[in-house]
Parts: sequence; structure tokens; C-alpha cells
Amino acid sequence: MVKSMRRVGNKYQEFCSFANLHLAWQKTRRGSGFTQESALFFRELESELLGLQNELVTGTWVPVPLRFFDIYDPKHREIAVSPFRDRVVHHALINVLEPIFEPCFIPDSFATRKGKGVHAAVFSAQEYLQINHYYLKSDIEKFFDSVPHDILLSIICRKIKDRGLIEMCQKVLSVSRKGLPIGSRTSQFFANVYLNHFDHFVKEKCHVKGFVRYMDDFVVFENNKKLLMDFKSKLAFFLFDELELTLKPTATFLNHRQNGLPFLGRRIFPNIIRLRTQNLRLITKRMDLLEKKLSCGSLTDEAFVHSMNAYWAMLSFYPELKPLRKYLIKK
Repeated sequence: MVKSMRRVGNKYQEFCSFANLHLAWQKTRRGSGFTQESALFFRELESELLGLQNELVTGTWVPVPLRFFDIYDPKHREIAVSPFRDRVVHHALINVLEPIFEPCFIPDSFATRKGKGVHAAVFSAQEYLQINHYYLKSDIEKFFDSVPHDILLSIICRKIKDRGLIEMCQKVLSVSRKGLPIGSRTSQFFANVYLNHFDHFVKEKCHVKGFVRYMDDFVVFENNKKLLMDFKSKLAFFLFDELELTLKPTATFLNHRQNGLPFLGRRIFPNIIRLRTQNLRLITKRMDLLEKKLSCGSLTDEAFVHSMNAYWAMLSFYPELKPLRKYLIKK
């Protein structure tokens, strides 16, 4: 289980500091792009940050209700968006919480962590496939909608004894009655905090050596097929009994490495990694859309190059994708 560690307190003043709020604003602006909302905040930056600081110090800050919209990318998701001002608070909170929880996270957790990410998770999975013949792949049924706030807060309280920070976590969570809204930076962080309890059970109680988790998607690797079946029962029971979560039946299966591992939009083999056809089509569609926006003047050259570079950074791992070569000229 999670190793017992000293609870941390006296952090609320650091959270409310002008320096922390300014850093949080910088991170929020980078993540938001140049929108009207961020521009208005920047125009009165000092007064906005001082006003926010005063609300946090006096405990009068209250989150604004979320705005929701639907995306189909390719499956349907409901995305939640907080106002720019609230997102500054979210980043300020994570600035303080992250250094406290990061040392507790296992190396095999890859989502939204510095030095980790999708590619690191994929390469780690491939390394485990090279030394294990079988894998158990699964994810959690409606994970973000299912996280109970009371259990999450109890997990946070095992590391944090600062009443002010606990109350801030409660306020941030209060925008939804249950679960973590998809699209929020705090939701991603809280998801790792919540499933860290599961990670330590896998590694320390089940003594699993081959394990990779990216948010609620995870894979267990083994040479013993029967042992993997035993792990499946243990993990399912722990998730249900301790975290009130269930495995997704249609996404839970055991397979041999020769059939490849479908994980994070790739099909991974011991000696090669392929981008799934569905994801390749989606990327091509997005690139076509960027090109059309550039042509009609609704996208600047700078924004076009920035977006295309992001796609090419990902596609550089797959040099065999010649159908997309035309876009290299467009950059």
C-alpha cells in the first residue's frame, strides 16, 4: 500500500502568494492561447491577481459554474470549461500540491507528469512486451464520472493537514456533485492522486513487475497466463472495494504479445509500434482542416506552423507514414 509519510501543513500562505498566482497565470495563459478572456485578464493583470489573492486569503473565493460542450474525437465526450480566472486558481493549487504528491507516485504512472507522457508510456509497454509473453489490458468504466469526492478527499488528507488547502480542494470539487469534470487541469491531477492508491496495491501487494498506467488505462505484463487471470480478479476487487470503481468489461482482455497490444492509439509489438488506422485518419482530417483554415484566412501562419509542428513531433516516431508527407512541405 502507499508508504506512510509525514503529512504536510502550513502551505496555504504559499498557495496565496502573489508569486505563485503569477506563475499560475503564466501556465494558464500558455494552455489557453490568446483568447479574449485571457487578453482581458492580462490587461488588468496586477489588479486581477491582487483581487484574486485577497479572495483566497479571506476565504471568499467561490468557483464559477462550469460551461460544458460536446466533442466527438472520435467518441463522444462532454468537456467542462472553467473561466480563465478560476483556471488560474487551479494551477496555483497544483503548483503547491504537486511537489507533495509527486514523490508518492510510482514510476509506471505516465499521465500528465513531467518527464512522462504518451510516448514514454508506449515505449515502456513495448519494453515489457519484449520480456513477457502475455498481457492483461483494461480501463475503468466511466472513470472521471465515477470518482467519489469523499474518498478522494480522504486520500488527500493522508498527505495534507493544511485546513486551507483541504477546503480549496473541496471548493474546486464542488462544481460537480460527483466525479471529475473532463477538461480540467485539477481533474487530471486528482485522477493521479486517486489511482495512486491502486498503483501501490498493484506493485506492493500483488508484486506485479510489469505494469504501465496512463490515466485510467492500464496494462499488466506476465509470462504466466494463469497468474494474469488471478491478478484480474484481485485488481477488480480492490478497485470496487476500496475506490468504488469497476473495470470496463468490453475493454478488459488477456492476450499474447504476438497479436500486438492496443494501447494509447497504437498497436504495440515487441519490435515495432504502429499508429492505429483510426488515429491516422483522425490526424489527417485535422491536418486538412488546418490547411483549409489557413487558406481562408481564419488561421495565422504562426498558429498553423505551431499546430503542424505538434503533429509532426508525434508522427516523427512513425517514419513509415508516407501518406502524410505532403504536409511537410506546407509547414
